[in-house]
Amino acid sequence: MSGPVRFGVVGLGEIYQLAHHLAYQRADGLAAVVVCDFDQAVAERTAAALGAEACTDHRRLLEDDRIDAVDLVLPHNVHYEVAREFLEAGKHVVIEKPMTVDAAHAAELVALAAEKGLTFTVNENTRFIPAYQATLDAVNAGEIGDVTLVRTLISGNEFERLGNPKLWKGRQDGSGGGTIIDAGAHSFYLLKWMFGEIASLRALSEQLVGVSQVEDWSVVCGRMRSGALFSVESTFTSGGPWNERLEVHGTKGLIVVDQHQNPPAMIFRGKRDHAGSPLPGTAYAPNTWKYESIAAGIESFAHSIANGEPTAVAPEDGAYAVRVIERAYESVATGRPVPL
Repeated sequence: MSGPVRFGVVGLGEIYQLAHHLAYQRADGLAAVVVCDFDQAVAERTAAALGAEACTDHRRLLEDDRIDAVDLVLPHNVHYEVAREFLEAGKHVVIEKPMTVDAAHAAELVALAAEKGLTFTVNENTRFIPAYQATLDAVNAGEIGDVTLVRTLISGNEFERLGNPKLWKGRQDGSGGGTIIDAGAHSFYLLKWMFGEIASLRALSEQLVGVSQVEDWSVVCGRMRSGALFSVESTFTSGGPWNERLEVHGTKGLIVVDQHQNPPAMIFRGKRDHAGSPLPGTAYAPNTWKYESIAAGIESFAHSIANGEPTAVAPEDGAYAVRVIERAYESVATGRPVPL
């Protein structure tokens, strides 16, 4: 395409303002043409900052020929319906994680986009975090030998949003669940992208915020098809800032990624390497790593459209994460391990 990819943005809440907005401010290869939010004041303020138009009804964007693609930053429960509307209207679509709250719906969207020749994926920022990219490079280079165990921990403070029954975050009909679907989506994508598919899993969850309808702590663990073990833990009841931790254990070494650690990615080569060494290209940026990686996802999506290239985040992997989520909730409900 000639000129920037022209976007409509639907949903201008907190994560848009903190992260997506960065991509459109940079305006290199992409531009926001229309921004939409049910709060008219927010829509108008955001539009003014970008030199865009404002509206309060996403349906206005469906037939707008100026718009090449849409960026959907919405509550989980409406992802499928709104994404399908825009795909049917011939727009490229990038959507915040999780892709949908239903695995069959996710697969349907992937198939629909392919049928129509449209670019579609989930904006999974995990793919654009430098420490994870450096980890994958080291693993693929054989620096820690064969992978034996992968552990992730995502922790954050959701006391306020889970404690407000008017918000979608703590409602089953708004979010589709708690930590497993919300935070777990990141880790399940990471496992697929870096280590392949899961063979079987078991899961358990607990709830500390009583007024909420969803779990605020969970552990999903099991075995990868490669033979390695995995453990995915998530909590919304940490008083600290949002953090992600990854441990990759191998037969010859260990890699630890922690966004609160300086440097954020360390490799330990063997059982006597107590000091470890930083992985290259992983700067300490505790205040910006999350938001920069989300903005990078939007920029990468625009690049894929402009150049007719596959998206960095394969849409099938985003849909796969939703399938793992469904199986994890099945395990919680039955108290038994389940195959994938």
